Amino acid sequence: MEIRGLSALVTGASGFIGGRLAERLAVEEGVHVRAMVRSPKKAERLRKLPLEIVQADLLDLPSLRKAIDGCDLVFHCAALVRETGDRNEFYRTNVEGTDNILRVASDKEVRRFIHFSSVAVYGMNPPDGSDETTPYQPCGNLYCDTKIASEKAVWTVHHETRLPVVVVRPTNVYGPCSNPWTVRPIKLINSGQMILINGGTGICNYVYIDNLLDATLAATKRDQSVGQVYLITDGFAVTWKEFFGYYARMAGKPSIRSVPQWLGKAIALGMEIASKFTGRPPKITREAVQFLTRRAHFSIEKARRELGYQPRFSLEEGMQLTEQWLREAGYLPKEK
Repeated sequence: MEIRGLSALVTGASGFIGGRLAERLAVEEGVHVRAMVRSPKKAERLRKLPLEIVQADLLDLPSLRKAIDGCDLVFHCAALVRETGDRNEFYRTNVEGTDNILRVASDKEVRRFIHFSSVAVYGMNPPDGSDETTPYQPCGNLYCDTKIASEKAVWTVHHETRLPVVVVRPTNVYGPCSNPWTVRPIKLINSGQMILINGGTGICNYVYIDNLLDATLAATKRDQSVGQVYLITDGFAVTWKEFFGYYARMAGKPSIRSVPQWLGKAIALGMEIASKFTGRPPKITREAVQFLTRRAHFSIEKARRELGYQPRFSLEEGMQLTEQWLREAGYLPKEK
C-alpha cells in the first residue's frame, strides 16, 4: 500500500515514539499527519513540524471520532508506561482506551491500524529465543498485564470487524527524546545514583528509534502484514554494562558501580517503601532489579524474512546520534 498522500492519526504524539513517528510520516513519507495529544502544553516539540495537532482523549469517544474522521491510517502509540501506579488508571488507559480507538477506527473504516505493543507481553522472565509465537506471560506487573490485555483487544476487534491491524512489539527503545532508556540513565549517572546489578551481566535487548520506525513503516506498507505481529530489536544484544557504558563515557564517568542482586533488591525495597510516604516514584524497583538480571534474547527472523528488515543504525551510530541530541538538549555539556 502506498501511503504518500494519505492521512494518518498518531496517538501519543507528544511522547517519544509517537513524536518521532509523526515527524517521519510528515517530513519523509508525505503523509498528512494528525498528531493526537491530551494536553497541547506537551506538544511544543510538534509545533515546528508540517502537521496538525489535535487534542483528544482515548477515554472520550466524541473527541476520538473527531480526531479519526477522514484518516486512512491510525498509529496507536499512546499508553501509560510506568513501573508502578494505579491499577484502574493503567487499565483505563492501556486497555479501555485501546478498545475505544479500535472500535472508532473500525466504524470509520480506516485502511490500517498499527498497534504499538511491547515485549513486556512475554512477562518478566521471557524464554530465551522468544519470538512472535511465544505465549503471553501475565506476571502481575501492571504494564505487562495491561499490554497483554490491549493486544487481546486488538485481536478481538480484528476478528469481529475485520479491521486491518498490524501489531509491533519493540524491545527497549532508545534514542533522542527517550526518557527511560536515554534521559533517565544519563540523569542517574550524572547524579552518581546509577547502579549495575551483578556487574551488569544481564542482557539488554535494545532498538534504536529509527530502526523501529523503519520496520513499522515497512509493515504498514505491506498488505500481507495485516493480521500479523512483528517483534523488533536491533538484531543484537549486549550486556547492561556495555549499554549503559556508552552513557557513562558520554558523561565522562570512568565506570558505574555494581551491587549484587540481593543488595539491589534490598535497596529497591527501601525506595519502594519510601515512595509510599513521599509520593515520588522510586528510582529503582525490585521488578527493575529482576529485569536487569535476565538473560533472554529475542528473535527478529520474522521481520527480516517478511519485511526485509535490516537495522539501519548500529549501536555505535545510534549512540552517536543520541549523544548529539543529549548535548543539544542540555543533558550533557556541549563539546568545545
